[in-house]
Amino acid sequence: MGIPAVLLEVLCNVASMRRGGLACSAGYPDLLVTEQQLAACLGTERAARIPVRPDSRAISAWHGVTGYLDKIFESEALFRELGYELDVIDLHAARGNEIIHDLNRPLPLDLHESYDLVLDTGTCEHCFNIGQAALNLAAIVSEGGYLVQAMPLNLYNHGFYNINPTWFHDFYPANGFRLHLFQGVSDILRDPRRFELPAYARFNDVPPNSSIIVVAEREVVRPATMPVQHKYAANPSLKN
Repeated sequence: MGIPAVLLEVLCNVASMRRGGLACSAGYPDLLVTEQQLAACLGTERAARIPVRPDSRAISAWHGVTGYLDKIFESEALFRELGYELDVIDLHAARGNEIIHDLNRPLPLDLHESYDLVLDTGTCEHCFNIGQAALNLAAIVSEGGYLVQAMPLNLYNHGFYNINPTWFHDFYPANGFRLHLFQGVSDILRDPRRFELPAYARFNDVPPNSSIIVVAEREVVRPATMPVQHKYAANPSLKN
């Protein structure tokens, strides 16, 4: 998914709440914004310091945005402007300098609690062992650090999974995180429209091609746990 303008705005807000440090992204977070959108978030002077990648054409083609975004700005430079040094974990060296690891399997313990900001702009849903991938990303956030995530709500065949709101509301509190932002957004790249979603109640009629954006703060470090879904935890006897 990369970092479209709506996620860039979220990242800038998170950066304003915490003074930089180390950041880690699951997959290289290609910056999918126009020059005007970049300047709107960073200001003209800071935006001018973000270089254009020489492989912009190939990246635009990969994301299907040729003709819409022909300049792809360098994400590592963006994170430095926000006060962070960026590491990337991926299965392949797609953009160079990645830490090579399969998120379907546990991360090494020496990476746990290492990062002040962790970013997942659409990687977990591509991992068949999505629970382990989620536990991995939660584990590497330091106490007081933030996790910014965008995952599909109804993007069919985008990945292995589309994710329900209860997944976030059950998983993150169980693992010591507090949700600061939880929001649906349709057409996240070209024409984002934000909307609210219930945590646990059934719902219908959300726009097509929608994703869920989350900002979670790790308030307490505790052993990783796989949660019981709220509907069963709240009613263990399964009675009305």
